[in-house]
Amino acid sequence: MNHREATYTDLRAIKELLSSSNLPSEDCEEHIENFIVIEEKGKIIGVGGLEIRGVFGLVRSIVVVPEKRGKGIAKKIDKLIEEKASSLGINTLYLLTESAIEYFIKLGFIIKDRAETPISIMETKQFKALCPSSAKVMFREISYKNRPKKL
Repeated sequence: MNHREATYTDLRAIKELLSSSNLPSEDCEEHIENFIVIEEKGKIIGVGGLEIRGVFGLVRSIVVVPEKRGKGIAKKIDKLIEEKASSLGINTLYLLTESAIEYFIKLGFIIKDRAETPISIMETKQFKALCPSSAKVMFREISYKNRPKKL
């Protein structure tokens, strides 16, 4: 199993994986350079993305193929997203979820009132249109240990 940054040639497989789990995939191509894929034997078995919104990042649908769930792959994707976000100067990650609230709480995310969400996150397609208004907003501060050292 290895991981890498996604490319445009991965879009079809990423969209199929997201759609098969009833997760939004409509605007992935706009943020593809910030998606991470996990592969096994040349096949994408997990994916997660990041939408950059200034000092905030929106985690985009972490998903793993059903037969590989429960093996720590989603947790690895979350860690890789955090490392990438931190290296880009992002200080807080947000996400929207209906079905994985407990999972993300275990990863350190906290539920936030939708009305208190930063405007830059509220302006995303995920927040405005792609995710239902019933989705919970969650956030997590990013550790500074991942930030690049200044010279």
